[in-house]
Amino acid sequence: MTPSPVLTGSSMNITTETIFWTQVASIIAYVVALFVVYRVLVEQKDATIQLKQEHIAYLKEQLVEAKSQSPDVLAQKLTSRMTLYEEEFRRLEQDNSSTQDQFKANEAELKQALLEAEELTKKMNDARKLLGGFFCPDCGLGLLESSCRSVSGVNHEYKEFLCGYKIVNGAVVGDCIV
Repeated sequence: MTPSPVLTGSSMNITTETIFWTQVASIIAYVVALFVVYRVLVEQKDATIQLKQEHIAYLKEQLVEAKSQSPDVLAQKLTSRMTLYEEEFRRLEQDNSSTQDQFKANEAELKQALLEAEELTKKMNDARKLLGGFFCPDCGLGLLESSCRSVSGVNHEYKEFLCGYKIVNGAVVGDCIV
């Protein structure tokens, strides 16, 4: 049986078999294109997840580094120095053989350490005031995102912290999970 022509024209004969194979080819091309688009979207999603994980790891490293170099560590060192000086003063007061010059020198060092401790305390308080908005008020983890978003033509301030705590226009919309 020979295929019957569907359309006949001056020079064009299209058979039903030709239409069938054309449609099969277009369906296959559509499915292939669909899988290619799907694969591109999956790769983009995986790349975004990887980037976020690297960013979180970087922020965790910064947090550990900041904690090791924080003013609190310096304050502890100054406090231990002051404690050592005070103990030395007590020993010198009990020891009658100590000279007055040595006592005055140690007293001057203690006063200097006290001044440094007061200065550091002031700096720490100033730093806490300045950095207050960059850390979660509940657990102290760092800021992940801070932006101004426009919804229906109205700008909204948005802050999200590493722990999940979220603030929109000053109102808490996400709780701290730590």
